[in-house]
Amino acid sequence: MKGNIAISWDVQNVRISLEKIELLNQWLNRQGCIWELKKKAYSNWRGETQLFAEKVSANSFKTIHVAPLKKNAVDNQIIQDCEDDIMPEKSIKIVILITGDKDFLPLVKDLKKSEKKVILIHGANVSKALKKSVDIAYNINELIDSVNLDKATPETLDSPAIIPYEEAKKCLIELIKKVQKDGKKATLAVLGRLIKNHPQLAGYKKVSSIAKPDGKIFAKFGKFVEAVIKEGIIQDCNGELILV
Repeated sequence: MKGNIAISWDVQNVRISLEKIELLNQWLNRQGCIWELKKKAYSNWRGETQLFAEKVSANSFKTIHVAPLKKNAVDNQIIQDCEDDIMPEKSIKIVILITGDKDFLPLVKDLKKSEKKVILIHGANVSKALKKSVDIAYNINELIDSVNLDKATPETLDSPAIIPYEEAKKCLIELIKKVQKDGKKATLAVLGRLIKNHPQLAGYKKVSSIAKPDGKIFAKFGKFVEAVIKEGIIQDCNGELILV
């Protein structure tokens, strides 16, 4: 089945125990519609135990065998496959990379140029530059422990990550609904405070990191709200934001 999410797992770089594979898969399935043929786990599978390989396959990963003929063979294969099969595919909006290797920095930059959101899931050893380059970064152990997107929050980065416009817009709409349900007024000030603590945006240092559809950054939260108003999704009624 085709979907809008592709996943590439560098098994040799980010290893987890057998019992955690299913938990990882549960979290991944909550992210949206995964393109099954583009949910891949890369390794020298002849060097892995049969039990481990079977567990990975049982959780819908396509196991890609990479012979260790050259240094960084797995990295190179993942990069090549992403460039050939994922980058040109316009229907893929999100790419989840499970790795911590700095070799993927150029790939991340190219994926983002292709207007794809990049989520990183890493282990203890991770390149700081790689973490800064992606949209969202998760520590795999913390992610698995939570197995809940609302609790597994992106890490606080050394520099502000960029929040994709569509993601921020979705969060804004959710907050307006919540505030209205609580019987309160969804003013700009109230929403500005709440959105910084939204589970899916936690870890970002400032809301001014929200990106416009053209890739530029909104200078203020109010400018972002104005853009959503222009779409006709919400409107400002005497200082209160309501859904249309």
